[in-house]
Amino acid sequence: GFDDIPEAICFEPPLTTVRQDFDALGRQSVEYLIGMIQRADEIAPEQRVLYPTLVERHSTRRVG
Repeated sequence: GFDDIPEAICFEPPLTTVRQDFDALGRQSVEYLIGMIQRADEIAPEQRVLYPTLVERHSTRRVG
């Protein structure tokens, strides 16, 4: 599963999924856009990484 949708828990077994931090995504997007506006002549590609959170449910198990 992706985005930890509410329906993930309704399956049998409940699905393991990842949760995205949409608040952080929004904040970083706005910060980047403001920077682009303030430094329009210095725009450079930028990479930012937002790590998802693994939400373990009963559709996975540890091996080993």
